[in-house]
Amino acid sequence: MITGAGIGGLVLAVGLLKKGFDVHVFERDLTAIRGEGKYRGPIQVQSNALAALEALDAQVAEEVLAEGCITGDRVNGLVDGVSGKWYVKFDTFHPAVEKGLPVTRVVSRVTLQAILAEACIRVAGEGVIQNNVHIVDYEEKVDDTGVKRVWAICEDGRRFEGDLLIGADGIWSKVRRKLIGKTEPSYSQYTCYTGIADFTPPDIDTVGYRVFLGNGKYFVSSDVGGGKMQWYGFHKECAGGKDPEGRKKARLLDIFGHWTDMVTDLIRATPEDDVLRRDIFDRPPIFKWTQGRVALLGDSAHAMQPNLGQGGCMAIEDGYCLATDLASAVEEARERGSALDIERVLQGYQAKRLLRASTIHGLAGMAAIMASTYKAHLGEGLGPLSWITKFRVPHPGRVGGYFAMNLTMPTMLGWVLGGNVSALSRSARVPFCRVSDKPKAFCESDFRLFLRDDAALLRAANAHWLLVPSTHASAAAAEQSDALDAAAASGNGQVHVHGLRIALPAAAVEIVADGLLVGRSAGADLVIDHAEVAPEHVRLERNSTGSYHVTALASPSAAWLNGRQLEPGHASMLCPGDELELGTRGHPDTSFRVKMVHASVWRQLGAGNGHGGPGGGPAGGNGAANGVRASNEVGSRAVHAAVVGEPSLV
Repeated sequence: MITGAGIGGLVLAVGLLKKGFDVHVFERDLTAIRGEGKYRGPIQVQSNALAALEALDAQVAEEVLAEGCITGDRVNGLVDGVSGKWYVKFDTFHPAVEKGLPVTRVVSRVTLQAILAEACIRVAGEGVIQNNVHIVDYEEKVDDTGVKRVWAICEDGRRFEGDLLIGADGIWSKVRRKLIGKTEPSYSQYTCYTGIADFTPPDIDTVGYRVFLGNGKYFVSSDVGGGKMQWYGFHKECAGGKDPEGRKKARLLDIFGHWTDMVTDLIRATPEDDVLRRDIFDRPPIFKWTQGRVALLGDSAHAMQPNLGQGGCMAIEDGYCLATDLASAVEEARERGSALDIERVLQGYQAKRLLRASTIHGLAGMAAIMASTYKAHLGEGLGPLSWITKFRVPHPGRVGGYFAMNLTMPTMLGWVLGGNVSALSRSARVPFCRVSDKPKAFCESDFRLFLRDDAALLRAANAHWLLVPSTHASAAAAEQSDALDAAAASGNGQVHVHGLRIALPAAAVEIVADGLLVGRSAGADLVIDHAEVAPEHVRLERNSTGSYHVTALASPSAAWLNGRQLEPGHASMLCPGDELELGTRGHPDTSFRVKMVHASVWRQLGAGNGHGGPGGGPAGGNGAANGVRASNEVGSRAVHAAVVGEPSLV
C-alpha cells in the first residue's frame, strides 16, 4: 500500500507493478494529476532522476524526456541581483554526459504525474490509484493466520489491509507523524512568490536558468519551454503573510524593483492572477525512516528547500531504490525457498538512501543561505555605515565565496547529478548520451569558453542592443504591465503583445553594428535637445570582436557609465542594464539604459520593418520621448537609429 500519488509514490508504484506486486495507491485528491484547478508549475528533473526513470521504465522516461524543456544544454548560474552581472556559472551538461546520463530538463509537474499514473494504469488497470482516500493512521498486528500485517486507516473510518505501507504523503505526512511522533515542519524564514511569464529573455538560446542573489532576498528564473519563463521570488519575512487583493506584483516590485531588468521584466510580464505565494517549509533530517512494515519516502522522509531543484529528484531516487530492493528480495527469497523479510528490506532501503538524501538536504539549505546573504559591496546591510558602498569595494564574503564556489562546484555537481549511478547498476539501463541533448545554439566546445568569459557569452546572444530613455523604460514597462493584467482579466488575447512590449519599449533606439552617434547636433543619429549635451557627445558601437562599447567624445560635458565618469576617447564595454548619463548626473532627460532584446521579439514587433524605422514610430507619432529623437537625415551613409514603434499585431 502506498499513501500519496505524488511523484515518489507513483515511481514506486510503477516499479513494483512491473515486477508483479499487488499495489494499491491511495490519494486524497487526484485533481493535481488530472490538471484541474490552478496550474501547477514545472519541476526540474535533473540528470540523476532522469537516469532513474530510464532504469525504471523506458516508455515513462522517453515520454518525460520528450515533454521536458532542456536547460542543461546551456550555461546556468548565479548573478548579482542588482546589476545582473555573472557571479558564478555552472556547467550541468558535462557532468551528465560524461557519465552517460540524460541532460537536465524542466517538465510540467502535472504532465510528469500524469505520465507516471498512466504507466500504473497500463500495467494494472484503472483501479490501481484510488481517489478520495485520505490515510490518517495505521496499525500493525498479526492476523488470524499468524502473519504480521498493516492496516491503513482512512479519515472516514475505512480500513485497508496489506503486507507493507509506504508513506509518500508529503511534508505534512500522517504516516510520518504516527511513525516518529508529532513534529512540526521548520519555517525557512522565506516566503516565495512564483509565476510563469509569456516572455523571451534576450539570451534564452545560451542561458537556461539564473539565480539572482541579494541580501534577505533572491530570485530564480528558468526557461520552461513554449516561450515561457518560470520564476520564483524569495523574501525573508515572517510566515503567514497575506497580500491585499491584486497587489502581489506591486509587493514584488517594492522588494525587487531596483534590481536588473531581467527580474523586473519577468514580474511585470506575469498576469497578476497568475502570481502565487507560499511560505517555504522543510524538515530537519531524521534517522528513522522505517519501523516494522512501514516506511517513509520522498518529502515525508526528507522535505527540503527548493534551491537545488532536487526535492522531486530525491523522491524519484527513493522510489526506484525501494522498488528495486523489494523486487530483488522477493526473487532471492523465492530462490532460497524462504519467507521474505520485509522489515529487513525496508531497513536496507533506509541505509542506502539516508546519507545521500540528508547530504543533499543540507546542500539545499546552504544554497538558500548563500543566495540570500550575498552582498556585492562593503557597507551593504550596515545601516548607518551603508555610505561605504559608494566606494564600490567588493565585499570580502563575495570574493571568498567566488573562489570557494569555483573550486568546489564541479565536484559537487558531479556528485549530485552522478552520485546515484551505482544504484542503477542492477537495471538493464546502458549509459548513453542523446544527440538531441547537445547544445542547439553553440558548439559544445564553447561551454568552457562561456564559463570563464562573460563577454563571450554575451556576444553569443541572438539579440539586438538598444538604448532606452531611463524614465521611459520604467514608466512604459509599468504601463504595459497594467495593460497585460487587464488583458488577462478580460481574456482579449493581447497578453502576449504586452509582454513583448515590456521586453522592447516603444522608445528604444537600436545600437546598430556600425555605430550610434548621440548628441545635440542635427547630424547625430540620436538627437538630444538639451543644453548640457554636446553636439557630438558619445558614440556607441560594436567592435570587431562583437562586443558593444561606448566612447565619450571630446566635449566640455561629461558622460557617465554606471556612475563612473568616462574618459574621452577611451572605449568602455557595455552590458545590458548599464546606465548612461550625459552632462549633469541624475537629469531624467539625459539618462539612458542599455537593454538587449531577443531577435524573435524584435521580429514579432516588426521592428525596423515599417513599424519602427528612423524616427518613424507608430502612425501619428515620431517615436520621440523626453526630447529625444532619431535623425531622419539621410546623407552619404545609412541612417543608424531605429526607434521601435507600437506593435501592429492583432
